[in-house]
Amino acid sequence: MLSLLRSRLLWIAVAVLVFAGLAVHFWLGGYVVRSVVGMAGGSEIRFTQVRATPWRVVVEGLHFSVRTQEFAARRVTVEREHWWMASLGNVRVEGAQVPVTLDGSDLDPWQWSTYERGGLGDEPVNLPFQSLDLEGELIVRMATLADVPVAVKLEARPKSKASWIGSLVAEAPGFRLAGGGSLLRAGQELDFQVQSAELDLETWSGQIQRLVPLPGGPWSMGGKLTGVAEGKVTAKRFAATARVTLREGRMHAGTQDVAATGAKAELEFSDLWKLRTKSGEFRLTELRVGRLPLRNVVADFGLWGGQTVIVNSAQFEALGGRATVRPFRYYLNQRTVATTVEVENLEAGTILALAEQRLPVQMTGRVDGTVPVQIHEFGVRLERGQLRLHPGTAAELRVNAALLLRSGAVMPTETLGILKSAGSEPLAIRLGELQFDIRPEGIPLGSSARLTAAGETEHGPVSFVFNVNGPVEKYLRVLP
Repeated sequence: MLSLLRSRLLWIAVAVLVFAGLAVHFWLGGYVVRSVVGMAGGSEIRFTQVRATPWRVVVEGLHFSVRTQEFAARRVTVEREHWWMASLGNVRVEGAQVPVTLDGSDLDPWQWSTYERGGLGDEPVNLPFQSLDLEGELIVRMATLADVPVAVKLEARPKSKASWIGSLVAEAPGFRLAGGGSLLRAGQELDFQVQSAELDLETWSGQIQRLVPLPGGPWSMGGKLTGVAEGKVTAKRFAATARVTLREGRMHAGTQDVAATGAKAELEFSDLWKLRTKSGEFRLTELRVGRLPLRNVVADFGLWGGQTVIVNSAQFEALGGRATVRPFRYYLNQRTVATTVEVENLEAGTILALAEQRLPVQMTGRVDGTVPVQIHEFGVRLERGQLRLHPGTAAELRVNAALLLRSGAVMPTETLGILKSAGSEPLAIRLGELQFDIRPEGIPLGSSARLTAAGETEHGPVSFVFNVNGPVEKYLRVLP
């Protein structure tokens, strides 16, 4: 009788253990998943299946959010060698997906999405796992553009009781990044390095222009950006530097006849978080603006935040001479450039050749000058400036005397007589004075420039003053 009672009690105990094991298998697994993800700040936690033992937990179809950021994984596997210890053990994440939206609106690319940001905590934190292996994708999203998946592989291992080391590789068409880092002082400090980064501008042209709209766009672009970076993150500080190089750069405006070729640049970020750089060099083999080619462009420039480009100086060759650009700032959200160009030794004949309509004059010689320029998305405006003969240059102006008489130019009686005697024949003037003033004081209403010329002809000295009616830009329009 006692033996039978023992036997029944034993079977009841086995049944209880089996039932308890099944309950733990189905209930405790889900409970652990929700608890762990919840402690990490996750919410809206859901999954399709959990298979659990004290040594191994497999979660299928995991989805959750941390603040406004969504996370998903096809499978998360947790393996615990010592199930009684307070650690998740070795964690492997497969098929992770994290959507990252870089802009917030297809109507206003300057209005970025807002993400709640949290830095590292200032209290020591013991990481709840012994190792982490993750493979998946960052889904780069921008309004009006197709999603771009970036394959990511992350590995992390403990270096000591209070520090971890890890590596990261991210790849997509036209993009690759490889880096690593160390999590120190029990999670209070992160040191990271980007050993190499490459970006193909042609492949990522749409995304770049969504973040930095350019006048006259959309632009086609090409070239390769490469870079390295390093930094430190704590609860109170994000400090990072980077070096970026551009090679074989090229651009062409979509709505304007503007093209740049042979771009090269070197830029060092002194503060990567605030997008501030030291001065760097930018070179262009040619910048062609309609019928005006600017060659061998060299600029000293830098960034001051994400909206300001500082140009400390720039030089280029054009119209047979050289030009120097005074310092200016370009604000990306205004998309307007205002600066002053100082020109030296320009060929006067090439300037006249830029006129939209063929002018009834010919000219040789060279000029210097200072021309303030404002460039905006609707065109170019010349402000108050001046061009004059280059010192010591020999210059000649050939005009139709009859046309000059009827042009409305103001001239002395002696000049009138010489022009009338010349009739419709071309008249050659050996210039001793030539000055072209743009928007000077006292100019007649409706005029925008004044040409003052004086010189010698075979018939005697001549001089005249001619006021340009209407905007001067319409005569020197280099863009169609």
